Amino acid sequence: MMQVDYVIPFVDSSDREWVEEYRKYAPADCNWSSNATRFRDWDLLRYQLRSISRHLPWIHRIYIVLSVSEGQVPRWLNLDSDKVRVVWDWEFVPQEYLPTFNSNVIDLFIPWIEGLSEHYLYACDDYLILRDLQPADFFTENGIRVRMQDSVFGPSVYADTIKNSVRLLLPSVAFPSVASLPKCSASNGHLPSLTPRNRKYLLPYCDHAIIPHLRSENLRMMQTYEKEILASLSRFREPKNLTWLIYPLHLAREGRHESGRLRSRYHALYNEECIGNIRFDDCDVITLNDEYGGNFYYGKTMLGKMLENILPGKSEFEIQ
Repeated sequence: MMQVDYVIPFVDSSDREWVEEYRKYAPADCNWSSNATRFRDWDLLRYQLRSISRHLPWIHRIYIVLSVSEGQVPRWLNLDSDKVRVVWDWEFVPQEYLPTFNSNVIDLFIPWIEGLSEHYLYACDDYLILRDLQPADFFTENGIRVRMQDSVFGPSVYADTIKNSVRLLLPSVAFPSVASLPKCSASNGHLPSLTPRNRKYLLPYCDHAIIPHLRSENLRMMQTYEKEILASLSRFREPKNLTWLIYPLHLAREGRHESGRLRSRYHALYNEECIGNIRFDDCDVITLNDEYGGNFYYGKTMLGKMLENILPGKSEFEIQ
């Protein structure tokens, strides 16, 4: 069986030292309240690690990427576990780009993590695995397996970063404004045609999925496009950024991508009703994305009780 690592970036905005650093560098027009959902800790990392322990026991090592402050290390995390390694962004991101509060910067440099396996999975901390999975669900003999869809993007900074990433790999692509959008269709190992309609864009994207990576290929991409990658970096998200999407797009361009077979589902946590309506029985992987506008601690407690029923009992990654 191939050796596979798992990489999770994590941030906890309840850490005062981290918040002070954020506010020190934040632009004057940066609204903390509107950005809070990017950094709040719903305690999902705990349950993601439980889901890995239960459903991906073959994972070799889990890298948890932290920034700025020792206060980011979860108090419950078992640092004595041989399978867990806390890695700080300053260990692999060039110093001139730190501190960064832009996940795009960290994501692009993950291949530089020392000791990282050739085959690794990347996922945000709000993903839960709900079924037993195998390496073959993510990797082929010489490539990756992930569902890449034609996804609709309207005007936004996020959409700009996706377009930048597609353009880097497919420099001839243009984005004129036209009429209506056709239905989205999944690509079967091939890059779909990019069809912008009515100021919206149909772009290949692995949306809210656990993404498999080949480290050697990503390092080759970093070397090939070093100038473009470095020019795209910023401390906070900006329209000029590139994203990790360049890595699976490269493999798709090389014919080393196959359509994934996992059932992944995105569920936004808008309010208490959305939390109460979460279903855990109709997918292999679920993303619980923070879009919450109510009393955060009430919503967190409500969600925590549900997750404790789904993934009860401490894993080896928690202090017993």
